[in-house]
Amino acid sequence: MITEHKPKTAGLRLSTGISGRIICCIFILAFSGCIPPPAGYRWYYVRRGDTLWSIARKNKSDFFSLVNANGIRNPSRIYPGMKLKLPTGRRVVSRKASKSAKPAKRVKKAAPSSSVSFAWPAKGKVVKHFGKNNLTRSLGIVIKANKPSVKSAAPGKVSFCGKAGNFGNTVIIKHAAGYHSVYGYLDRISVKTDESVARGTLIGSCLRNKKYGGRALYFEIRFDTEAYDPLMYLN
Repeated sequence: MITEHKPKTAGLRLSTGISGRIICCIFILAFSGCIPPPAGYRWYYVRRGDTLWSIARKNKSDFFSLVNANGIRNPSRIYPGMKLKLPTGRRVVSRKASKSAKPAKRVKKAAPSSSVSFAWPAKGKVVKHFGKNNLTRSLGIVIKANKPSVKSAAPGKVSFCGKAGNFGNTVIIKHAAGYHSVYGYLDRISVKTDESVARGTLIGSCLRNKKYGGRALYFEIRFDTEAYDPLMYLN
């Protein structure tokens, strides 16, 4: 009696199917790192010893733009290998633009109309103005405060609390319509990340600064990631 032996292919089909899925996963993981960054950004991979401040400085970027672009709440939580969106500061130009077209003259950008009402975060004299100051450029103002208390300039939500390089203890508050306010040179911080604050809420106290001969507050107002002269907004 002749017995017909059927080839054992079930196990082969199973192993082939598993191998196919593994190869597919490897393919997806390999090419996920090739995803291009959003327009106006490039990828940066954090290295050992990096801080947000050092990354911004060596890439000629801005600390606060880096924080906002990546939604970073705690600057101490970056780690080697972490992928960050790094603002390039370049304007995106259509590929269809004519190569012979002359570059447009750079025009000073006017501050957008604010739908947010900003109050002075501290009362005192402005001892450093926005823009060029001798050989340096300031993205905010410095107020020599009459009192140590620092208050929120407008209602919003605290998006950052922590050290920010030369600005020391710093708080960033996110407001409506894409506005942010920045408070540096703080001696003490009285709010926490993700905390909602009203206009006039105490957020901390400003530090005594020998350079300015008393308590000083560094203050910025930003629309998206660009800084504008706070004196155009404060009332």
